[in-house]
Amino acid sequence: MRPYESIFVLKPDLNDKKVDEQIEKVKEFIEKNGGKVIVVEKWGKKKLAYIVKKNRFGIYVLLRFESEPALISDLQRNYKLNEDIIRYMTVIYQECGKKAAAPQEGSEPKVAEGIKEADEDIMEEAV
Repeated sequence: MRPYESIFVLKPDLNDKKVDEQIEKVKEFIEKNGGKVIVVEKWGKKKLAYIVKKNRFGIYVLLRFESEPALISDLQRNYKLNEDIIRYMTVIYQECGKKAAAPQEGSEPKVAEGIKEADEDIMEEAV
């Protein structure tokens, strides 16, 4: 099973009870299809960067879960059919705490060889 992160945006006119119902529907769908929900975060109502389906605001919800890759296409189809969800995105979740590989001590950056010689040849031909 792979870790995934899914963000979906609900219509801004939904009350708290309806928002919780929509979150439960998504959680049940994931668990019913063999996934495991790890984290659910309600980010609340936020202004959208641009108008989406005649809405200037949306209620953001973040889900982190583990599942098989085949579940993702079914989950996105479920999002698309839900009239209360106006936008969604699901990506593979990777921890961002990993550091990039640092160069080893004593090693110098590699320089392309032969460039200086080629420049000298060009200059000789020009003269």
